[in-house]
Parts: sequence; C-alpha cells; structure tokens
Amino acid sequence: MVEDVRREIVEKATRLIPRFMDIAKNLGLDVDDVNGLTGLAGLLVYIKSTSYQKSVKYLGIYKAKGRDAWKIKKYNSKAQRYLTMLTNTILWKNGECRPPRYRDLRKILKVVIESRKQMRFAERGAGV
Repeated sequence: MVEDVRREIVEKATRLIPRFMDIAKNLGLDVDDVNGLTGLAGLLVYIKSTSYQKSVKYLGIYKAKGRDAWKIKKYNSKAQRYLTMLTNTILWKNGECRPPRYRDLRKILKVVIESRKQMRFAERGAGV
C-alpha cells in the first residue's frame, strides 16, 4: 500500500517537476528506486531556494551549540524526512549499510542543489 502511494508520487513528480528524471540520474537513481525518487520529489517540493546555506538551515542539518541550542534550532521535519529517505537509498545503493550522518545528508543536498542550478541554466540557455 505504501509503495503504491509512493509510485503515484513519483508519477506526479515526473509530470509536474521539469527535468525530474535528469536530476535523479545525476544522483544515480533508477526508475525502480521508488523510495529514493519519492524522497527526491518531496525534497524538491519543500526546498525552494537554490542556496546551499539556506537549505542547510531550513533542513536543520547543523549542530546548534550553546546553552540555548534547543531554542535556536528550528527546522522542517517533513523535508528532513524526505532527505533522509533519499540519502538512505543512495547509501544502500553504494553498499553502505548504516544510518546516514549529517555529512552524508549535506553531501546529497549539495548534489541536488547543484543539479537544480545546472538544469535552470540549461533551460535559460536553450531559450536564447
């Protein structure tokens, strides 16, 4: 049942998000990686900014230090869940069977943001 819903999400994402499968191929995902594609679709929906620093802050992928750290750190847990799904799929595909660390999450986020930037530049260049 969950897999059917995720397949529907992936189908809608391929129709609505331009160059969705190109970004997925840059990450090394196939059509069969439903969990990873669902994570990518959710991440692309939630993250509107192409800035890496703003995205890291929005997702809460940093260590808040100090006495009032728990008050400072506010992030979107749904978007972080989608990033974790995507990172888990990529780690398992690379043969690493462990939970993702912050550095893994940041690395995957950086690749996604760079892919989005390249796709936007390609779209602008094609129209000229």
